[in-house]
Parts: sequence; C-alpha cells; structure tokens
Amino acid sequence: MKPLNFEEKLVWYTIIGTYGLYIFGAQPIVIPIVAWILVGYLGKKLWHQSKGTPEAQQITIPFTAWLWIISMCIILVAIVIGNLNFNVDNIRLMKSVFKWTREHALWGLLPLVACLNIRPKLLYRAVCILCAQSLIVIPICYLAYLLRLPTSTLYVSPFAKIGGNSPDLYSLVLYFLDYDSNQVRLALFAPWAPNLALISLIYFFIARQETNIKWRRIGMIGALAMVLVSVSRAAILSFPVILLLTWLLTNFTRPGIYFATGIGSFFLSIFSTQITNFVNDFTEQVHSARATSSEARMNLVKLSLNKWWNEAPIWGHGYTEPIGPAIVYFLPIGTSGCGTWVNLLYTKGLVGFMAFAVPFLWSLVYLVTQAHRSAIARTGLSIILVFFFFSFTEELDLLAYLYWPGLLMLGLALRAETQLTSVSLRRPLLEG
Repeated sequence: MKPLNFEEKLVWYTIIGTYGLYIFGAQPIVIPIVAWILVGYLGKKLWHQSKGTPEAQQITIPFTAWLWIISMCIILVAIVIGNLNFNVDNIRLMKSVFKWTREHALWGLLPLVACLNIRPKLLYRAVCILCAQSLIVIPICYLAYLLRLPTSTLYVSPFAKIGGNSPDLYSLVLYFLDYDSNQVRLALFAPWAPNLALISLIYFFIARQETNIKWRRIGMIGALAMVLVSVSRAAILSFPVILLLTWLLTNFTRPGIYFATGIGSFFLSIFSTQITNFVNDFTEQVHSARATSSEARMNLVKLSLNKWWNEAPIWGHGYTEPIGPAIVYFLPIGTSGCGTWVNLLYTKGLVGFMAFAVPFLWSLVYLVTQAHRSAIARTGLSIILVFFFFSFTEELDLLAYLYWPGLLMLGLALRAETQLTSVSLRRPLLEG
C-alpha cells in the first residue's frame, strides 16, 4: 500500500507519523496546517477544472460538505459577536478566531478534503499501522510505571508558546494515576486518557474495513488495547451500544428486525422494574468509581448552563473563563468537562449550538439511509455515533486535530452522495 498522489501522501505520512508529531508536541499545529493545505490544493484543482476535465478527475462537492462548511462559518460569526458583546480586547478576539481555524473549522474542512482523490483503503491501512505502533508503545508506558518513572509531564514542547491553549496539548506524559482509584491510565499520543478512548473507538471502526486480514486484526486489536489502557467509562459503556445501534440502523428495513424489536419490547415491559433498578445501580457504581470527576462534571454543567442562560443566550460568551470556582475544582466554566453541547451553548450561544447540531443531525440521517448498501456509509455511521456518545463528556472541537482521520472518513462516507447522484443521472442516458 503506497500513496499515489499529493493528497494521499500528505494524509498517509501524517497518520503514520502521529507518534513523531506527539514527541515534538507538534500535533495541534501541524495537523490543522495539513488540513488547510489540502483545502487550498482542492481550491486549486477546482479553479483549473473545466468541461474538458476527464470524469475520473472531476471534483464534485456534496451538499452535506457545503452544509458543514457554512455551519462552521456561522460558528465563527457567533464567536466574533460573542467576544464583542463582552468588550474583549483585539488580542483576545484574534486568539478566539485563530482557535476556530484549528478546531471547529476542521469539521468543515475535512469533508471538503475528502472530495480529493483519496482512497478509503489507504486510510484503513494507515490507521492499522498507527494501531500497530500503539501496541509497541503501550508496554513501554507500563514499564515506565513499573520502574516508578515520574507521572508528571516529562517536558512541554516549545510549540505551546505558538499554539496557545492548555500546555497539556503539547506535553509528553508516559502514564497517569487516577485521582480517585490511583489506577494507571495511558493517554499515548493524546493529552488525556478519555481523549484516547474516543480516538480508539474511531480507529476500531476504520480498521475493521481493512481488506488484508493480518492488518485488520492488528488494527482492531490495537484499537481495543488503546480503549482498555485508557480505562474510560464512556468508551467501555458505549462501544457495545454503538455496535448494536449500527447493526440495527443498517438493517432496520428487514422484516425480521421489526419482529425481533416487538418481542424485545414485550420482554422489556415485563421486566422493566428490574431493568430500571439494575441501570440505576450500575450508573451509581460508575459514578462512584470516580466520584471527584463525576461531581466536577455535574457542577460544571449546572454553572455553565446558568451563566449561558442569564448572560448570553443567543451568541454566547465567545470564550471560556480561565479559572472556575472551587466547587468545580477551579476548572474553567464552559470548558470540556461540560461536554460539547453545553460548551457550544456557553461559548457560541444558541446560534452556535444550532450551527453544529443541524449538519450533525443531517449527516446522521443521511448515513442511516445509506448504511444498508454501502460499507463506507456504515463506517461513517459508526463514527458519527461515537461522536454523539462522546459529545456529552468531551469537547469535540478541541480534539479535532486528534481524531481528524475520523472526520476524513466521515467525509469519504458523505462523498458517496455525489457518486450515487451521478450514477442515477447517467443511467437514463445509457438506457435511452
């Protein structure tokens, strides 16, 4: 497997070089630059495209890709207005706009990049190679723990002065010890362990499409290993649910599904009390496993929603507060601990919330309608379900530079929209 053109080379070497970028703390800077370069290259190809361009080389941008880029531009408007409403200085405003170019913007840029000549199988293999690299790095990190090497940051990359945001994004850490249980957790090339869990689930569904059996097994095992070493509650709970939902949504048109659903609903109604009690007890055990984290998240959500509604319901605050009160362990109000949707309301208001929710829901519906006849659409459906589940615990836009292969895979799944349309338009001409 080798890249055949400029866009494939850039995607291929960026993915398999992830650990190299992490060691230098360059991920938050380099990956957004790669995305913008590819969009510029796409614009160049579109500029030179004409009626005489061979059909195999023509670029067509699907409606959903346009929807994403327009929605992300609306979020930019919300950021600017939110900042201006609170009379921030020009430096703070410029930082907010720069932050958008490498976070929310990637949700619009990468579906556009997918319109280039990038083969899905190249993405599958690159992800499998990265998962194989993780299988080598994981024992090294556990060895560091056994040798009692320091859990604190080994060093912070100089890129932190250029990129801004939390220094954790540019730090090299071998392992973490959980605050509540003192359990070892790994983050590998991610800044925090829960982030690794999100990326790992996305990589699992991408690696599952690899046609080479050996690489597919290595990729899937590597992805699951990353989930386990992250010790993420959200990943462990959501993984089987996403598998089940993907299967149900892919096969919902089959009569057997309706029959099985009816029988399942009947038994659920009989044992509803026992199931409800079990779920409540299980939820309580999950929260008590990391009581500090759960308490901080709940308080963050309450405070963020209260300040959003009372201070900036339409356009939001434009940015998160640097330091919160002691009740949330000094975490910033409106930050990632609140999840994506609360963060959107706090920082971008109702306008930004809807600007992200509309293309997200549209993409989900489209992939559901296509999943029964396209393996790429099924993969895209699984990925957007991962995003949905983690959107309640993680700030998705902040992590876009980490899970960007998932956004590219999502774009490749949405690209099938134009291919199906072109086929349906050509068929009557051929028949005539």
